Amino acid sequence: MNKFREQDVWYPLAQVSDSCNLTDLIRRMGLPDYDAFLKESVENPEAYWNETLRHMNIAFDPPPTAFMNTEEGPMWARFFPGAGFNVAMACLRPPPGQDGLEQPAILAEDEQGVCTSVSYRELSSRTEALAAGLASIGIKKGDRVGLLFPSSAEAVISLLAVCYIGGIVVPLYSGFGADAVSRRMVDSGAKVLIAADGFMRKGRHVPLAKVAAEALSGIPSCQLVLAYDDVTDPPAFPHVRWQDLAASTAHIDPVRTQADDPCMIIYTSGTSGKPKGAVHRHAGFPLRVAQDTAFVFDFKCGDRFFWPSDMGWMVGPYSTFAALLLKGALVLYSGAPDWPDMGRLRATAVRQRVTHFGTAPTAIRGMAGAESEVLVGPAPDIRVLMTGGEPIDEDAHAWLFHRFGEARLPVINYTGGTECSGAILTNVLLRPIEPCRFNSTAPGVDGCVVDSDGERLIGSAGELAIRGPFNGMTAGFWNDPERYVETYWSSIPGMWTHGDLAIQDDDGQYLLLGRSDDVMKISGRRVGPSEIEGSVIDGRMVIDAVAFSVPDPKTGEAMIIFAVPGPEAEGAQDGSVERYIRQALVDKMGASYRPHAVLTLSQLIKTRNGKLVRRLARQAWLGEPPGDLSAVENPAVFDQISALCTQMRTNTKA
Repeated sequence: MNKFREQDVWYPLAQVSDSCNLTDLIRRMGLPDYDAFLKESVENPEAYWNETLRHMNIAFDPPPTAFMNTEEGPMWARFFPGAGFNVAMACLRPPPGQDGLEQPAILAEDEQGVCTSVSYRELSSRTEALAAGLASIGIKKGDRVGLLFPSSAEAVISLLAVCYIGGIVVPLYSGFGADAVSRRMVDSGAKVLIAADGFMRKGRHVPLAKVAAEALSGIPSCQLVLAYDDVTDPPAFPHVRWQDLAASTAHIDPVRTQADDPCMIIYTSGTSGKPKGAVHRHAGFPLRVAQDTAFVFDFKCGDRFFWPSDMGWMVGPYSTFAALLLKGALVLYSGAPDWPDMGRLRATAVRQRVTHFGTAPTAIRGMAGAESEVLVGPAPDIRVLMTGGEPIDEDAHAWLFHRFGEARLPVINYTGGTECSGAILTNVLLRPIEPCRFNSTAPGVDGCVVDSDGERLIGSAGELAIRGPFNGMTAGFWNDPERYVETYWSSIPGMWTHGDLAIQDDDGQYLLLGRSDDVMKISGRRVGPSEIEGSVIDGRMVIDAVAFSVPDPKTGEAMIIFAVPGPEAEGAQDGSVERYIRQALVDKMGASYRPHAVLTLSQLIKTRNGKLVRRLARQAWLGEPPGDLSAVENPAVFDQISALCTQMRTNTKA
């Protein structure tokens, strides 16, 4: 029985199904339908990978001796052993056709409206020039190189240049402070930090040169390569100018790397302890994200991919590798997503003729609350909408589908992670797409929902897991193999457990509840925080909210809600927001979902990409130290909220 209104479900269109990459792949594999294909992709991953690599025109030189080697155990599986492959060279290969070299590879826009276009010809020559410049200062195969840039053409060129000479890039969040940068540089043993001098965000200059200099002041063995404008005063800290290295005229051949050589270390922040450095290989993360983008998002040669993100987070390198490996254009935006208003990202997508537009649920709720600013004029080139990073609620999905997508564009709900590269659960264009659900596990990944013994669950909440190794999974945590095994492989022998809770329905659809630590158990029922948040955010009384639970001696768990009042709350009597929230939850969720406490705030704790950091909200309420704040855009807000929480806990006797 359909749980949703018919008009809320996207159904595959005949013209889309017949022409999409996934249909072509199924035909070439000689399979009758998607169900048979999904089964074959898991049971015979070598055949699946061989066919997808042919589709992407990617070849190894020399070819691999096998698809996978698990001699050291499933957690240390090696893929395409013996194969030669350098991801930079695969990215720089031009699109087919006589004018392939002149096709756009990068289309970048900054907050001030300055647009930059880089063709495949220019990208190749500039990457080789910078690679030669980096080699001239001693960077060689295996050396780690930090990358501190906003989303810009120079960031992409730097990333590819490091891979070109066999180095290992360490992307760093442009909102980091000096200490966060320094910790990651020291942990990775990086020899060089390549950084921009700064960028504009909300009309203010963000001084990355100062952050870079402070970060390296205590690392005398590390060099600084700094990109800055001619009008910018050179910093006093010793450095090499990026533009000088990038002006090299020396020819340099790409370094021959193996498919399973590391090309990147992406650091992810945890609740406590040092950040985890996920190691990714040349033929791992890049090929996995390109594979998903081709067959899940139906990205074709010449398409334009835009999923706004910082280069220091997964989506930055994801977008770079996927768009360039598939011979489309990577669209970048550097600046605040709400500057000068919430319509900025859609306007950028329209200007750059974006075909694939990605965003996060929190950003969707923000756009929905400012619809008149966002939905200005048509966006005829967008074919696919993508969302991920956190569970999406029904109201946010409905707005994205009906209003932004005019009830004609598919919304690809996508969840995976930095450590596993691509998706575990996703939507595909060959099955109906229901709000907030996932209609498939990712092809080639044996995803499932299991209990604590590893037995598959249908209809009840369990751990989201992957049965067995898969290409794209991290090669481990840098300098911390025990932590990697403990995090992903220790709960159930031979099975990757991801740390998310999910439900697989009887009809095969999946619902993501959220991170195991975030999911609440209220009145005996597990509920994801996004469902609670979506029930109270209306754009009028409440424009933003975060829900979480804390231990309670009477009920086991008590629900707390932090809310940002909307325009209709201004001038209203005290307590109006709290009364609205309590009534909204009773009306939409039931009487048992009354919150233990509601705190109104001027802003919530988020990353620069607009993602809520629920663990910090919980720690503020409990009066616990925040741990790692390096990923947060507004870290000072934690202390402000913590002080308010202390006062309210006293008043509510929590």
